[in-house]
Amino acid sequence: MCKTEEVGVQMLQKLKPAERSDLNEVRNEYLFRTPILSDMLLPLLKDKRDEPMLHLMLNIAEFVIPSVTLNYAVNFAAFPAWVRHLCGVTHVVMMLVLFLERFMLMMHFSSHRTIFHHDALNELQVWLYAPFFGVPTGVYKLHHVIMHHIENNHELDASSTEKFQRDSWAHFFRYWLRFVWGVWLELPMYCVQTKRLEWGVKLVSGLSTYLVLVVLLAKYVNFTATFYIFMLPYVVGMTGLAFGNWSQHIFVNPQDSMSNFGLTYNCIDNAANKRSFNDGYHAIHHTNARLHWSELPKYFIENQDKHIAGGAVTFRGLDFFEVGVYTMTKQLDKLARYYVHLGPEDTKPTLQEIEAKLKSWLVPIEREAKKAQ
Repeated sequence: MCKTEEVGVQMLQKLKPAERSDLNEVRNEYLFRTPILSDMLLPLLKDKRDEPMLHLMLNIAEFVIPSVTLNYAVNFAAFPAWVRHLCGVTHVVMMLVLFLERFMLMMHFSSHRTIFHHDALNELQVWLYAPFFGVPTGVYKLHHVIMHHIENNHELDASSTEKFQRDSWAHFFRYWLRFVWGVWLELPMYCVQTKRLEWGVKLVSGLSTYLVLVVLLAKYVNFTATFYIFMLPYVVGMTGLAFGNWSQHIFVNPQDSMSNFGLTYNCIDNAANKRSFNDGYHAIHHTNARLHWSELPKYFIENQDKHIAGGAVTFRGLDFFEVGVYTMTKQLDKLARYYVHLGPEDTKPTLQEIEAKLKSWLVPIEREAKKAQ
């Protein structure tokens, strides 16, 4: 943690290249490279820079297949209850610790920019992998790529944070209910409202398939195993997505909420960026969602003038989850220490001014829906 009395407000221009951890080539998106199989599958990729995603997909399959098999097997064999529940809890914890963040961000970036030459392979994450992380089959692209990015955190976006007091647990609970449970109603309504009927058919097909399979597995195969493999991960995964999106859009400029630099912020030089395909550069991502994840840190350096002109907020050394926790626990004074000033030194704000700015960006925003410029 940066200490106020020692360093004050951080200046990006004063950071040495060695201090910019996002700029080095060490990555942590996957656990290990699968021998032989990785080399066999590499030609399927459009862009060699997406090799970490291939390794991660293999890592997940190598864990999920035996873990799911084990969980159903110990239940079929009528092992003692404590063994069955221990296997289930272990599965959920391992998925959470090892893969949840990595998978969600892999699915995120590969949905914006497909990674395989073959369309069927590009659908694997959304239709096959996603349910094991609590995301219903076929939902993610419509929810995120279409709705969230086109509506851009504004009124038609069912995941919009604008109307909430974004440091209030009561308001987050309302947001959580809408994000986790309202998706079953609001996404179909969005398709009708925006006349995206083809997407609506895909959505209903995906939701129906997911729901029917989970119900059938729970009722006719085994409830306990299905609870740990699909039902509990739904609550965990969707809650993670809800808090993640809440945190990414927790600060909204009330004077310029239509700007991509006013509706989110960047988190640079943190450990999570190494696991999450540089997800911290969220203001840039909303400006150009098709930009390759590996190019984000360099783009940030080359386009500081746009961030300065847009009044963009940047934190260094924290990820979105940590920013969300600091904000929700009313610790804006501590959060301000991680703020990075992008402009010249003579325009550098005080920590108190930063805290006041952040607080003013938490208030609800009410207006008619528009598209960001």
